Amino acid sequence: MRKNRKIIRTPGMALAAVGSSRYSCGMRGLDRFLTSEMSTDTGAFTFEGREALREIVAALDEVLKDRTPDLTISVLKGAQVGMTTLAIGMALYGVIVHRLNVGYFLPDQDFADRFDQTRVRPALRRGRIASIMREGKYKGASPKGLKEFPGRGGSRFLYILGLKDIGNAISIPLDVLIRDEVDDLPPENLKWSNDRIDASPLALTLNLAVGRTPGAGIHAMYEGGEQRRWHVRCPACRADSVLEEHWPGILREGALACPACGGALDREAGRWKATQVKHGHRSYRLSQLAVGAVRLDRIAAKWAAARLPSEIARFRCSALAAPDAGDNQPLSRELLRRLRDASPYHLEEAPA
Repeated sequence: MRKNRKIIRTPGMALAAVGSSRYSCGMRGLDRFLTSEMSTDTGAFTFEGREALREIVAALDEVLKDRTPDLTISVLKGAQVGMTTLAIGMALYGVIVHRLNVGYFLPDQDFADRFDQTRVRPALRRGRIASIMREGKYKGASPKGLKEFPGRGGSRFLYILGLKDIGNAISIPLDVLIRDEVDDLPPENLKWSNDRIDASPLALTLNLAVGRTPGAGIHAMYEGGEQRRWHVRCPACRADSVLEEHWPGILREGALACPACGGALDREAGRWKATQVKHGHRSYRLSQLAVGAVRLDRIAAKWAAARLPSEIARFRCSALAAPDAGDNQPLSRELLRRLRDASPYHLEEAPA
């Protein structure tokens, strides 16, 4: 991350930065926290098959360590690539190790309650975090949506809330704002949630979602950032390829092949490259093709089964991280113009 931004520290932050919190449990670094404390449906979290996540983890860890203020990281992602597990781990790491107030926002409270029960609470019962649960060090201030972690300098809180209710978007002071399933968050309340970090010296925002609408939601956030894409270099001809941009031509006989020379590609042997300079906003497009933990044969099977425009659009959104509204493409002036030009239709816009 860039080091030319002004660093603002408080005594409490300095304490957390050197790991003096009695709840740090000896854990150092977000990557170590994830591999020791988090798990997936198939077992302990590992970066094997998820190499593309390493830079995102390193970027978040550096922000927390250096207390670099006012940064946003947005991830336009495919389904089941490991980002939600990463975000949960980052939320717990922020509140337990770095002594920050963290808000994790989801579309509505029912969603948030299920997420809490199935994704967050299991993590609190594992590994060294479980020791915090014992001996009364963790209070759990409310059975729903709020977890309190007492410590030196006062308690820190993890909020897990639905953003459908405007009350959850206001009156909560945060240092870290995590917004999951961005495309399903109420747009107006999403804007209100930005205010929750105004008083924080850190004010870190993490956005993530499978994007469905071109130019809106998480796709707009991605385009507003550095637009980092996963480039894989061919070992034969040394050409760089962004895998999802060459689908399905890049798939040959069940494997990925260089679009330039046909040589075999290792989907995980890539690196992130930014498309534009955007200070203060890192954005990533993380497709399933960049994550070896997602089986290529399943990706190929889903593509082969897609026939209808809606099915193809769904594949592009969930596998390629390429937002496609399909049959739900919203009306626009350009679309109306094209319809007007297509005889025998006679359409006009309603007066404002």
